[in-house]
Amino acid sequence: MSEHFVCLLDPSERVTAWARDAERLTGHGADDVIGRPFADLFLVFPHAPANDAHASDGHAGVFVRHDGLHLCVRVRRHALSGAGRDADLPVTVAISRDHPGAQAESSLRATLDAVPDGIALFDAGLGLSHHNARFDALAGLAENLLKPGVAAGTMLTALTGTAWSVREPAWPLVPEGWSAETLRLGRMVALSWVALQDGRFLLLCRDVTDLRRLENRARFLEQHDDLTGLANRQGLQRQLGALCEASEPFAMLYFDLFGFKRVNDSMGHAAGDELLRIAALRVRRAVGGGDVAAHIRGNKFALIVRSERGEPAIRRFARMLRSVLSRPMSVLRNEVTVGVAIGVVRFATDGEDRETLMAKADVALHCAKGGSDDGICFYDPELDTLRRRRMDLERDLHRALANEEFVLYYQPFLNVRSGRIVGVETLIRWLHPQQGLIPPADFIPVAERMGLMHEIGAWTLETACRQAMEWPDDIMVSINVSAAQFRHDGLVDNVETALQRTGCPPSRLELEITETAMIDDVPRAALVLTRLREKGVQIALDDFGTGYSSLSFLHSLPFTRIKIDRSFINDLHEGNGDGAAIVRAITSLCGSLNVVATAEGVETQEQFDYLKGVNCSEVQGFLISRPCPPEQIRPFLDGINQPGTLPGLLPAG
Repeated sequence: MSEHFVCLLDPSERVTAWARDAERLTGHGADDVIGRPFADLFLVFPHAPANDAHASDGHAGVFVRHDGLHLCVRVRRHALSGAGRDADLPVTVAISRDHPGAQAESSLRATLDAVPDGIALFDAGLGLSHHNARFDALAGLAENLLKPGVAAGTMLTALTGTAWSVREPAWPLVPEGWSAETLRLGRMVALSWVALQDGRFLLLCRDVTDLRRLENRARFLEQHDDLTGLANRQGLQRQLGALCEASEPFAMLYFDLFGFKRVNDSMGHAAGDELLRIAALRVRRAVGGGDVAAHIRGNKFALIVRSERGEPAIRRFARMLRSVLSRPMSVLRNEVTVGVAIGVVRFATDGEDRETLMAKADVALHCAKGGSDDGICFYDPELDTLRRRRMDLERDLHRALANEEFVLYYQPFLNVRSGRIVGVETLIRWLHPQQGLIPPADFIPVAERMGLMHEIGAWTLETACRQAMEWPDDIMVSINVSAAQFRHDGLVDNVETALQRTGCPPSRLELEITETAMIDDVPRAALVLTRLREKGVQIALDDFGTGYSSLSFLHSLPFTRIKIDRSFINDLHEGNGDGAAIVRAITSLCGSLNVVATAEGVETQEQFDYLKGVNCSEVQGFLISRPCPPEQIRPFLDGINQPGTLPGLLPAG
């Protein structure tokens, strides 16, 4: 009498009930089985055809007990009373052990033929009794090796290339649990040997080519960047760790690509990705056989260099790398160039473990980005001191706004024809409690990196507008807008808020913006500037002549003033130098465009006279006044804006 048990399955054939007999016969506890797919309990699952799901004699399969024993079984599905054959209702499933017999054998072979894996069935004497078509396709064996009765050892020898024989009479031909992988017909095939309870054996053959390919890909991506194919941060760390343990000399280069963000933002992420791929290809072509290139994140790369020794050789290599990466790239049919800064550390001079080396490489890179002569900086302990100072500065900057440590100074600009002061440029200073007055060049870049310029800019706007209300109504207040501040979506709202809170007329407010702040997204810049002009705010193009200086740029954006950079004023040379020619061209252009031309950095009477002669509208510089605190502006205006007063060198405020 066959043993059997009953369980319940839901319409998706997940186990919903597991009787005590089921636990006793299979070793699987209810807690382990309920909710699992019924098929998970089988080595060979008895798939039931849709038109024969409830066959009275059931379907054969191979069940796996909890202890690993394999049972030839017959599964019978019984529809619940009153339910249609296709009704979405639970069914009962009875399992009983198959006894040898023609009908059972035929059913088992039919089940094996329906299994997607290759299966060969061997009798207790290890002779082949049956194999399915999938086994034939995967194994790729000659016909004579697939005939009934072929010995298992002969077939395994053909499949694995290893001789199989019984070395001792008491030993099995194939060890229990044996498995292997072999290459058959260009595909990776997994073989496994299974002993059945009735004394027969199964040789399972499964195509694992795609699985192994996915596994290899996953292992690759653990250590490599998918976009560039270079090592990722984890892969870089592993290589560094191995080299440090081996105590082999090497150098590591950290480098950034300047201009990547501009491409990514203005041309789209596809262009940014293409730029990174091109850069990675150039890096691979530049490195030696033992070198390791890595893409850490964004525009940041690293390179372990073992092929070059000594600082001169490494510096030459770094210069070559900068040159290679700085060449124009064709990105989505657009020519693009990027800048490169490189920080360098050496093992074991700068560190003996990967964490130290990576930290110091970052410090060296920051130095290179800060303006080293050739864009390359080797780590030096003094850099740590500078880094600590920068960190202290960042910490103090967070508190400066709340503690009201920022102050505004103002430098007047003079109308050349009338000889009157017509406005002032706002210059922010940081009155540090320990370090005293810190100029903007020392803290504005830090504030931009920290994302503080929106808040600092909003404070500057409101404070300058409020202080301007204490001066004559015809004095304009001009405020510099940083690139980070201009790109922030809240700029126009900040301007509106400052004007409303202070009562300052929009016509008295001017915003100074550099070309570089707008060039990344000219359409957006045009939209923002147009909104500001519609509110009556004046717009000045700052440092004109030092950037792109595109005529179409001037034509497409609503500027009311162009400020001539001080570098051209310094190069006037009594009207005969290149600077003089450029200044003449700019003032003539401004006259044609009907915008005001203002010369910055005017320090001598000769410069003033030349600018007046070429019809420059306004001048600004030490000749007129040094920057003054707000309380000195009113007395200054009262003194100079008098009839008959001529500009001259005035004392500092």
